[in-house]
Amino acid sequence: MASTLQISVTLLTLLFSLWVVEAHTSRKLVSIKEEESEDTSHLIKDGEFDDPSMSMFFKLGDLKLGTKLLIYFDKLDLQRLPPLLTRQEAELIPFTKSKLDFLLDHFSISKDSPQGKAIKETLGHCNAKQIEGEHKFCGTSLESLIDLAKKTIGANADLKVMTTKVMVPSPNMISYALHNYTFVEAPQELVGIKMLGCHRMPYPYTVYYCHGHRGGSRVFEVNMITDDGRQQVVGPAVCHMDTSMWNIDHVAFKVLKMEPRSAPVCHFFPLDNIVWVTK
Repeated sequence: MASTLQISVTLLTLLFSLWVVEAHTSRKLVSIKEEESEDTSHLIKDGEFDDPSMSMFFKLGDLKLGTKLLIYFDKLDLQRLPPLLTRQEAELIPFTKSKLDFLLDHFSISKDSPQGKAIKETLGHCNAKQIEGEHKFCGTSLESLIDLAKKTIGANADLKVMTTKVMVPSPNMISYALHNYTFVEAPQELVGIKMLGCHRMPYPYTVYYCHGHRGGSRVFEVNMITDDGRQQVVGPAVCHMDTSMWNIDHVAFKVLKMEPRSAPVCHFFPLDNIVWVTK
């Protein structure tokens, strides 16, 4: 009980801090529903990706002291962040694709609007069957997020929360642009752990899509700095070692210009994401 309370307080503090910080990382991570095809043709220009947020992917061999990577950090509009519901509030609202019409009416959102399409997509990701070797869930409240994380990676586990942090001398010095970041320390692997990566989804209230793989993923703590030395990023990075079950059209394969399913894929986490780890 004391452990759960401590996690709740820690996570609540973390989530609150995410909603008052002005530095956020890239808009989009990996394709969430990997079993479905993702059309990325609109992002490609002259054979290169025109969307800088795609730069969150990298290769396993890049994880070493002195490696320089071009990464994009994007500012999130704080005025448009959705509310975090309690379990009691969340359980009063159905969370299933079969109730899409009801939900759109409940939130007064048009079906063909960008918001309506985003709700449909989020429900599709959350309601979809997990692929082989994967565990996943969607947390619709603080309490459900903690309970499902503990249920998934260990009921009695000592959970640790990790996030990406952007550090600058003063908030107005944060630069939202493509920068070269160099590993100023050798990335430290967290050996022998279980992990869940939780990505905040587009929805009228806060929803986290959490997923992990039964083995085959390696988690690292990284410390990077820009060429001018003014902006530092510390936090988790994950390498998915087994991509053999991924969709051959997964955007990561295109970004990294690699043969689909042939090698590990690594990525950083946006600032508003949560990574759960435990022994």
